Amino acid sequence: MTPRPRTTALLLLAAFLCLAAAPADAARQTLAFFPPEIVPAGTDNALRPAVPVLEQTMKEKLADRFDVRPAGEGIAIATEDARRHRARTLGVSYVFTTNLSRIGKAVTLDVTIAPVEEPGKGRTVVVSGALENPSALTPRDLALFRSLGAEAALKAKYIFFGDERVGEGASTKRIPKLSGSISRSAPIAGELVSTAFSDTDLDGKMELVAAYPDTIVVYRVEGDELREKARIDHAGPGILHVDAAGVTRSGVADIVIARYGDGKALSDIRRFDGKEYRKISSDLPYFLRTADLGPEGIVLLGQASDPATVFKGPVFRVAVGRDGQSEVKGSDRPLPLPEGTFLYGFTSLRNGKGVRYAVLTDRNRIRYLDEDGKELWAGLDAVTGTEITLDGTDRRLHVPGRMAAVDLNGDGTDELVVLNDLVAAGTYFESLRVFAHAELLCFAQTETGMQLAWRSPQLDASARDLLADRSAPSAIRFAVASRERAKLLGSAAQWRVLWIK
Repeated sequence: MTPRPRTTALLLLAAFLCLAAAPADAARQTLAFFPPEIVPAGTDNALRPAVPVLEQTMKEKLADRFDVRPAGEGIAIATEDARRHRARTLGVSYVFTTNLSRIGKAVTLDVTIAPVEEPGKGRTVVVSGALENPSALTPRDLALFRSLGAEAALKAKYIFFGDERVGEGASTKRIPKLSGSISRSAPIAGELVSTAFSDTDLDGKMELVAAYPDTIVVYRVEGDELREKARIDHAGPGILHVDAAGVTRSGVADIVIARYGDGKALSDIRRFDGKEYRKISSDLPYFLRTADLGPEGIVLLGQASDPATVFKGPVFRVAVGRDGQSEVKGSDRPLPLPEGTFLYGFTSLRNGKGVRYAVLTDRNRIRYLDEDGKELWAGLDAVTGTEITLDGTDRRLHVPGRMAAVDLNGDGTDELVVLNDLVAAGTYFESLRVFAHAELLCFAQTETGMQLAWRSPQLDASARDLLADRSAPSAIRFAVASRERAKLLGSAAQWRVLWIK
């Protein structure tokens, strides 16, 4: 297992990242606004008077949700590389581009919002109208362009941010969004890899279980602060995932630890015996995690590793007795997930009395499946996972970010909350990604699929893992394991837990 980014690449950002040790906070997403371009280039001079009208209108309509940074007043930047270079100089996370075209009297405006370093993950909106005089624009035509610019900007904001309301007609429902309040724990020593949240020692209080590459630490949560209760040294090396849930049905949450090294997955299960977290299952030869499968309850799931491809085969159930003895179950009835799904690349979602699945594709887009594995919906929004990689001889796999299933409006149906890391402008390479910001995306289940309910403000910090704190059901908050921006260099890195409400 290899955490990214590398120190050598981080030196490229040292001057920028060390300007200030500002606290992590929620802010508007930064956006490089490029002037509208007439396409094909230079073919329709009659449309030129519309360009400044569109530019001014869209910037005004976007400014309430984005930190809009003009990328050139009235200057067309024709190539993708040139736009990326300009966006990097502005220090933004997203770019906003506009194409204007005409066929006869019909004009079409398409606008795209995309991450600076990953333009393939953009979303596009198209609006159109009819001109009064295509040869020489009239005042009515200019008013049309103001209307088209406003419509395009509003639709772009809607597909990017959502508006809390999902569904149609009588099935419309509201999904409450975050208040935007963020607090931070004190710095935590070590590099956080994964986190879990449960009562692991039967004291009636929830603990945060934090995994480091070689160690597990159990913290007591006091408000926004973490107090160390127990430490499990030499739990690694190569820890990549931790869960805490009652998989042995013993009445206490077990700690499930998955490791990977030298092309092989090994997992352990530990349980508190009144004095310490004793290992009850050791070196189980697969990746492990827990999932809530609705009518089945909390289930332990596994998947085989492979030295060439990192993982192989289906996701299957693993039964563990109270004594820690394990047995692979349901090998003839694996979870109904698409071929090639990684164990950590999906989550189960409660849907009334049933269960559905949200699965990340190899392009980091979300597929929504019913309990039999039938695809009900495929999303266009793409999310970026963690910088942790697992290496096989034939591939390098980026570990997906954790997806949280949580019922935010109390209707018995889970919403999907996904952590999306944003690559720092100017630092994307094929095998290396440096993260400086993050955001949360919330998708709601509807009668026809899933729909973006809201996108959080941008976190001014990178993020590694996500979990939902349900200890106060009326005030659910999210915990994000985050690296301190101002101290990203090598061993000086500081980690905190951000509490997002």
